[in-house]
Amino acid sequence: MIPSLLHLQGAAAIVSILLVTLTLFFTRTSSSAGGCVPGEREALISFKQSFADPSGRLSSWRGEHCCPWEGVRCDNRTGHVIELDLRGGQDYNKWITLRGETISSSITALRHLRYLDLSFHEYSSTPIPSFLGTLSSLSNKTYNQQTITFVQMSRDRANWDEQTTSVFLDIMAKQKELCHWANKCPTSIGWTNIWHSFNEITNLGYQKKQLQNKFNDLKRAYFNWRDGCHHTRLGRDPDTGEVAADTVWSVLPGGLRIHGAARIHDSFPGHKLLNFSSNNINGDTMGRLPECSWRKLQEIDFHGANLTGHIPVWIGNLTRLTYLDISRNMLIGDVPSGIGALSGLTYLSLGLNNFSGVLSKEHFSSLVNLEYLNLSQNSLKLDVSKDWVPPFKLKEGHFGSCVLRPQFPTWLRWQAGIDNLDISNTRINDVLPHWFWVVVSNASTLDLSRNQLSGGLPEKLELPFIRAMDLSRNSLAGQLPANLTAPLLFNLLLYNNKFTGTIPAYMCYDFLGINLANNKLTGDSPQYSSHFSLLQMVDLKNNNLSGEFPLFLQNAGWLSFLDLSNNKFFGSVPTWIADKMPNLEVLIPRSNMFHGHLPEQLTRFAGLHYLDVAHNNISGSIPSSLGRLRAMTHSYSPGGNNYSTDSISTFIKDRELNYTHELTQHIVLIDLSSNGFTGSIPKELYSLKGLRSLNLSNNQISGPIPDGIGDLKELESLDLSFN
Repeated sequence: MIPSLLHLQGAAAIVSILLVTLTLFFTRTSSSAGGCVPGEREALISFKQSFADPSGRLSSWRGEHCCPWEGVRCDNRTGHVIELDLRGGQDYNKWITLRGETISSSITALRHLRYLDLSFHEYSSTPIPSFLGTLSSLSNKTYNQQTITFVQMSRDRANWDEQTTSVFLDIMAKQKELCHWANKCPTSIGWTNIWHSFNEITNLGYQKKQLQNKFNDLKRAYFNWRDGCHHTRLGRDPDTGEVAADTVWSVLPGGLRIHGAARIHDSFPGHKLLNFSSNNINGDTMGRLPECSWRKLQEIDFHGANLTGHIPVWIGNLTRLTYLDISRNMLIGDVPSGIGALSGLTYLSLGLNNFSGVLSKEHFSSLVNLEYLNLSQNSLKLDVSKDWVPPFKLKEGHFGSCVLRPQFPTWLRWQAGIDNLDISNTRINDVLPHWFWVVVSNASTLDLSRNQLSGGLPEKLELPFIRAMDLSRNSLAGQLPANLTAPLLFNLLLYNNKFTGTIPAYMCYDFLGINLANNKLTGDSPQYSSHFSLLQMVDLKNNNLSGEFPLFLQNAGWLSFLDLSNNKFFGSVPTWIADKMPNLEVLIPRSNMFHGHLPEQLTRFAGLHYLDVAHNNISGSIPSSLGRLRAMTHSYSPGGNNYSTDSISTFIKDRELNYTHELTQHIVLIDLSSNGFTGSIPKELYSLKGLRSLNLSNNQISGPIPDGIGDLKELESLDLSFN
């Protein structure tokens, strides 16, 4: 692959680009749009024919006048084509790409071309065409003594052929023999000599930094760099002595491909940013960073790159590093204490690896500028004294699944103003201190879930910027705050605690979900008349709530999940349920005191696939209209709703099975057991071909079992007992 478009140097270069851009913009007037040089139009047509164009990028390339064609710019005075910008990539939701085996040499007829961009396209086997060197205006045109433009094919699948690669490496080896080599990299004089020699031999017109990038690609792809420093024939295969053509996608030892947005902005000798995020790099890549880069690197981003191995012990030598993200890999072992020497570090993300061991105050001793810290999803233990004062003041701290001691971390006192904090599942077994709410008073997200936090919440809680707060799966007790000021809050999770008292009115704000399951709440549900535009899930199970079917749900038009089970609700299941909640997919009023008939209107639910009204006092016949529940008539394919954040209990043959919300999406179930249903089993139920569980036990149903039972091919559990 050809290196990226050369970066112009200095302020003068920036001015030059602006001048050229403005010139090209204002000179594209009616005279240039009126026609173009006939020979150049034919060259463009021939160039177009060398590609497949599935996205229609070149659909405007027809007619006699080529200057208005997309990606083409002409000189206003002469009519010559001076720019061809066919850069591909994503345009809104559409991927723009050209595909071809070869690049047509007809482009050489564009003798006045100043700019050519063919990046982000697919060339299956094309080397960098040598004829590009004949475009003298492209590679040598200057403006105010600065180079205006060069060829860019930064992510195209083009590569150097073996002859070009061999010439380049021979020149490199010659400079090494002349001792123009220092600290495992060519000296400034060496690079100057390499640049002159290579362009003189190949006529490709590369700039020095392009060649530096190419060499770094080659050295990582074809030989162990540390051994290669003492090898005179750089980049040669140790067995055959030959050089295979590289692809730039294969930039790591073993020729492993990089997938995604690998960016190399500079060569390692002057490298500032190294980004291989979201790639499939594999291996112990960090340990291969050459020493000549240590004092230059400012940013390293290897998140999601499939890295293995350890963090190198010399990490503290990257003295200019400000950004380090190696999250979402398979790194193991201890975190070196030398990381605490990186005083310029503002962003440190080690999350989602397999790190273990203890982090002490030495790991943070000089991190005075640190603002973002992610240690989550590792097996790390933070072992600091109660009176430790961190040198940093975080804006974001992510510690999920680390060990922060049984006591609540007192060092959080010094993080006033923090915006995002995650201390979930950190084995804290302590009272939640009142000073904590002062520290996080300006936070936007808080996650304290899955601990053993005890105590209560303040009666008055002001969190003006909070958007999401998760206090679930703790041992918090007492009444919920009487006054909560949180105008931006849309996601509040309080389930699996020991809260008592009634549900305050603010719980009927327009949240994404209301989850108060598994507490000790009492009283009626709030009577709230406002319209809900976000509410998708309500889970009130396992409390002591009473009253009729919650009326505030009449305004929940987007609700998809409703669980009222194991409470003391009474009255009938309302007939308005389908009209007011048309998007409902899961309905669980199980184990209450509902009575009356099951509404015929339930069949209006287009997406209902989980209906559990067991253990109530519902009577009458089973509605034959249930056979028209469309989501149950076929193998159910779930939508995008995630339902409850807690597990859901399903009872099959008196066995309680707990399903996570993901698994519940795939269950097609009807449970009418332990009610007072009478009459026969409607044969219409057997048109519900997607049913996996049907429980009609413990009713007063009579008559024969319909013959169609054998048609329910998906059925895994059928219970008709005690009728």
